[in-house]
Amino acid sequence: MSAHEVHDGSRLDADLTLSADVVIVGSGAGGGYAAEVLATSGLRVVLVEAGGYHTAETFSQNESKAYPMLYQEAGAQRTKDKGVIVFQGRSVGGSTTVNWTTSFRTPDNTLAYWQDVHGVSGASAEQMAPHFEAVEKRLNIALWEDFEPNPNNAALKRGCEALGFHTGIIKRNVKYCGNTGLCGLGCPLDAKQSMLNTTIPGMLEAGGALVHNAEAARIEHDGARARAVLCRALDARGNPTGRNIRIEAGHVVVSCGSIRSPALMMRSDIPDPSGMLGKRTFLHPVSASMAIMDEITEPYYGAPQSAYSDEFLWPADDRVGFKLETTPLQPVFAASVFDKTMGQASAAFMKDLPRMQSTLGLLRDGFHDGAAGGTVELTGERGQTVDYPITDYLREGLVRALETAIEVQFAAGATAVYPWHIATRRLESMDAARAWLTQADMGVMNLMVGSAHVMGGCIMGDDPARSVVNSEGAHHVIENLSVFDGSVFPTSIGANPQESIYAMTLKNAAALAAQLS
Repeated sequence: MSAHEVHDGSRLDADLTLSADVVIVGSGAGGGYAAEVLATSGLRVVLVEAGGYHTAETFSQNESKAYPMLYQEAGAQRTKDKGVIVFQGRSVGGSTTVNWTTSFRTPDNTLAYWQDVHGVSGASAEQMAPHFEAVEKRLNIALWEDFEPNPNNAALKRGCEALGFHTGIIKRNVKYCGNTGLCGLGCPLDAKQSMLNTTIPGMLEAGGALVHNAEAARIEHDGARARAVLCRALDARGNPTGRNIRIEAGHVVVSCGSIRSPALMMRSDIPDPSGMLGKRTFLHPVSASMAIMDEITEPYYGAPQSAYSDEFLWPADDRVGFKLETTPLQPVFAASVFDKTMGQASAAFMKDLPRMQSTLGLLRDGFHDGAAGGTVELTGERGQTVDYPITDYLREGLVRALETAIEVQFAAGATAVYPWHIATRRLESMDAARAWLTQADMGVMNLMVGSAHVMGGCIMGDDPARSVVNSEGAHHVIENLSVFDGSVFPTSIGANPQESIYAMTLKNAAALAAQLS
């Protein structure tokens, strides 16, 4: 073992018991950031992660190896009805290890809505500003100087400008980035300022401990106070080894993400007087289109997301808003997600990969009864899923976002488009696309819907009758239990959520550190 205290559950030859001031379950944007804040305040922190400890030395740029190594269910996680594929990270650093470095502050409109509708205090735009500034400094979140978007993103920018739509450039949490485009497979240069490369090393330097390949099974409590987190050791493939890990702590922080945080608390029989545990789970559901451009785009190289448009994020009417962004296109990802043909047609489709462009519409769910989110459910002894119905309200937004994405692609010079749809076909004009959109079956498993952002499920607010935790993430009943991750958000963000999770966690973890110290 190195000078840092790191325990690999897959290598345990006996049960393990540890003690801490604070045990944190989950090492992503919430748990990973909180770990450093609490450890550097002088508290003994033990950080628990179900996934493995992978670094630039062990990452693979082979997608068939990277997805099982770094993603929940090898990248195949879906909602209960299989209608939405949900990408989440599963390794030390969580989704921050595999995300595309896209960094936005929480929109002011969202923060105001949380305050006015959901009774969240202490999180106005003015109150959150210093926390955003602090995480931006810690994680090097900034615009690149003299940065030019790669052709995939430049096409989005060009198409929006041609149509008179808003467009902007995205801040990224990187340092000495090599522009490889491999962010989603684990940065091979350690340039991504993920929790893996920043706050988790900071926690270890401050004397904390990391336990990986360790799946939290239950929080032990007496109905008023938590005593310990009980974990099962896992082998490298994620299967239980039969060894058990017990971590006794004065305070428990749950940071497993918006599916597994409520699931752990449900499995632990944590009191839920509001009835909101596992409810209001949001996905930022996405529809998208592939385009074939005249020029070479090589959508697998360069910063994955750098251009965006908020033209349709806050519509004046009652319809759901959406954000326009791009997706990078690694070969296996492009083939498995978009190509539903066989043989020669499949080969022809993939030959166009160097000229492909992808534009997505990311829906802002949670602000309307028609987008009230999903419900986390337990499945068996270890499993969990989210029941997330695509309502008529959401479906209208997904189709409208898809039509807008296609319009932007043709305005950018596309010669043809392929909508994300099980029955996709080559469409060579906007008129043809509109005609196809009016007759295509947009039901579950036909219109292809994805998500890489999960929020809600342990929502915050100062009224215990309407929320699971208070505005500082403290559980309303269990006095030494906190939740620090995106599950506390009462709605979706309306933008990629990593920076929102960092800033909210910094605010709440600093308050907890002051309380415990």
